[in-house]
Amino acid sequence: MKISFMVNQYARISGGNRALFEFANRLKGKGHEVRWIVLAKPIKWYRWDKKIIASIKKVIIKPPEIIDWTDNTIPIEILPANNSKYIPESDILVATAWQTADFAVKLPREKGVLFYFVLHYESLWTRYKNQALKTYDLSCQKIVCSNWIKNNLIEKHGQDADVLVIPVDQKIFYCDKKKWNARRRVCMLHHDYDWKGYEDGIKAIKEVVDQGHDLELVVFGEKLKDPQPLFDAAGFKFEYHYRPAREKLREIYASCDIFLCSSWYEGLGLTGMEAMACRCSLVTTNTGGCLEYAIDEKTALVSKPRDIISLSRNLIRLLEDEVLLKSLSEDGYRKINEFNWEESCDRLICLFTKNLKIKDAKPLDF
Repeated sequence: MKISFMVNQYARISGGNRALFEFANRLKGKGHEVRWIVLAKPIKWYRWDKKIIASIKKVIIKPPEIIDWTDNTIPIEILPANNSKYIPESDILVATAWQTADFAVKLPREKGVLFYFVLHYESLWTRYKNQALKTYDLSCQKIVCSNWIKNNLIEKHGQDADVLVIPVDQKIFYCDKKKWNARRRVCMLHHDYDWKGYEDGIKAIKEVVDQGHDLELVVFGEKLKDPQPLFDAAGFKFEYHYRPAREKLREIYASCDIFLCSSWYEGLGLTGMEAMACRCSLVTTNTGGCLEYAIDEKTALVSKPRDIISLSRNLIRLLEDEVLLKSLSEDGYRKINEFNWEESCDRLICLFTKNLKIKDAKPLDF
């Protein structure tokens, strides 16, 4: 099959980007012809000069290795303008964010049968809430990465979807033999989106320390190269890693005892899954998507979003109860093993093939 993935950005290190690159490259490895199309940044309606210039430019093609934080063999094609003439003919066209779905639905059929891979319920946080909401009403085939997103689409839009939980590549994220730290290391992600809950996580950490517990905080992120503003805001210094590549990120997870996720909502939450694959015990808020793998008291300790007191209490439970800490680690590790990349990729191909046959079927003559 000819398959085009359409994205609105490609350089950001995120769980969603990592998952899409993984699917795309695995599909290519199975013999499919895969393209990676990046939409142009919108041009303001009154800038006709820029629109004219963009219309005569060519597609910029960047080499696969420009993506240096995950394995990639697919060239990156950046559109000069969002125009149908730049979109290759395909069997399948995969929209991956509300901006891409809004554009892709207007394209002619020869550009591919449209699939909308919904990785988050974006209307919760994007400034373009109404535009995002409208894309969930589109009649195209939808794939989601969690039952939480599926339920939102059913309840709020009357749209069904196929659930395809994104796995963790356990050739990359693993821990052969867990070494527990006497001074527990707690890992968390820094992000500047408020709904990622970074400030809530820091407050929970401070609450734990204020109650007399000792721990070592480890933070990674891609937004700040210099962590000094984070140190100043928190009121203390901690271990910080900027844009860690996969092997370094695995080492960080494996060196820690607990992973703390304090997001308000997540489509799935791949960082928590990656940490569990490296045998970290998970303390998380109920982000919606995390319920695919975070079973309270079994594979994780789960609290309500923005509930800093409950987060801190759950952290303290693991600091004080080594048996619980290790049982969550082991059960969480087994849970993550239930999700398999090879099976997920084969299922995605089945969904593409099934719907391609339906779209191409000719009506019967009576």
